[in-house]
Amino acid sequence: MIKHRWNLLLAASHNSKGARSVSIPRFVTMFCFLIALAGLVGFGRIVYLVSNYSVAVFGVSQEQRENRSLRQKIENLERFVLNEQNAMAQIVGYEDNARLKYGMEQIDSDVRLAGYGGFPSREDILFASMLDPVIVRAESLRLQAASLLSRSELQESTFAQTAETVHKKHSRWTKRPSIWPTNGRLTSDFGYRFHPFTGLRLMHEGIDIANETWTPVYATADGQVRDVSSWTHFGNLIRISHLNGEYVTYYAHLHKTSVVNGQFVKRGELIGYMGSSGRSTGPHLHYEVHHKGRPMNPMAFILPADHIVD
Repeated sequence: MIKHRWNLLLAASHNSKGARSVSIPRFVTMFCFLIALAGLVGFGRIVYLVSNYSVAVFGVSQEQRENRSLRQKIENLERFVLNEQNAMAQIVGYEDNARLKYGMEQIDSDVRLAGYGGFPSREDILFASMLDPVIVRAESLRLQAASLLSRSELQESTFAQTAETVHKKHSRWTKRPSIWPTNGRLTSDFGYRFHPFTGLRLMHEGIDIANETWTPVYATADGQVRDVSSWTHFGNLIRISHLNGEYVTYYAHLHKTSVVNGQFVKRGELIGYMGSSGRSTGPHLHYEVHHKGRPMNPMAFILPADHIVD
């Protein structure tokens, strides 16, 4: 069997006669070939790994940028949700105050949560600890936003109910005697007293408020002037009908009147000036409130200033 060999011819360029031939065994040739092939494969592997590493580094960098962008969006949304929660708290406080002033039932704080609240379970805590913090924040933000939406829907409903009730009560209160008719010093209360002229113990069906002549006198509720007249006892007198006659207010001993019979007046509107007409010991206003024809204590109808809503 013929064995193939590789021959290597060596010759000098200036002397062709000195050429020599060197025989190279086949196994040496194959060994060199395998070494070259392994080097080529290794180089290719290195190129592959380097390229994959570059792609991975680029991908990580891209993910980091997206992560930073996501964190920024989450932080902006967290600030927005916090501001909305603070605004909701202010609205809730305003409604609670209005309900308190107008004698309405308060809404329980648990009801206002609209079904959200409580502590996470142990499984939730363990699961959250395995997640990316950004994902945990995003999920927390989602729950807060969902809670805020439910609470706002509930708040819209309760606030509409409160507004309707306040409107009804306010509409009635504007027509019901509820403010001081003038400024001055209370000199005589409602009830039995000794009459300054007769000396007898008689029923005083109103209150007396003393001040200087020409002190303004105001209507204590919306209504219609029933009559403007002059009486021997009351002097210059104005009577105003409220709520279709359910209430009637009297303003007596006036120095001057500034309304006429049948005129409609608003609460707080000027109707005359304090004086000392009729049977009076000095300038003052005699003020009465009648409910369904019966004289009532006017002090029971004067609301505190912070309860008057115009």
